[in-house]
Amino acid sequence: MTILESIEKDYSRISEAAGKFLHRLTCNNIQKDIMLSAELSGLKLLRANSAVDLSKIEPGVILLGAVPDEFYDLMEKFIMGWAVTNELEISDLHTQKLPADALKYLPEVSQYEGPFNEICEENKIELEYHPYVAACSALKLVAAGKQLNLLDPRAGLAMTMYHIIAASKTVPYPENESRGNEPTA
Repeated sequence: MTILESIEKDYSRISEAAGKFLHRLTCNNIQKDIMLSAELSGLKLLRANSAVDLSKIEPGVILLGAVPDEFYDLMEKFIMGWAVTNELEISDLHTQKLPADALKYLPEVSQYEGPFNEICEENKIELEYHPYVAACSALKLVAAGKQLNLLDPRAGLAMTMYHIIAASKTVPYPENESRGNEPTA
């Protein structure tokens, strides 16, 4: 059974955990919450599929090739399948122009990793599914943004893909180093 088949089989638990995680986000800026969820997905891809010891590399450093391409391909299939199933427009997705404020890496993403891990543990989500739970959170926000006319779904999907890739290639900041008091909105 492939990972995507396993995700489909366990989708109700994955979706439930993704929904619970949404309540831990800023809840005041849909674009930022999509970016945070997507970056958490990328961070989980990096942690699960890289042999690199991240603790020995300075935070913010870009790691090329740390995550094998096959994991990006699986994530893209998951995202596209989710989008089509949920009637989100995917045409011209790879040529979407993102606003400048949607192109910045969010170092505070590591602040969300602990609460996210707790939710996954409570829902008995295996580590290999963590990137998909976080991606599902981002996708739920894209769908909500479409429904509320807050966001072009193609831009939301492109933003999701961009931030998954960016975070999967960026050494994260330690949780205590990136934190002021609370996550910035």
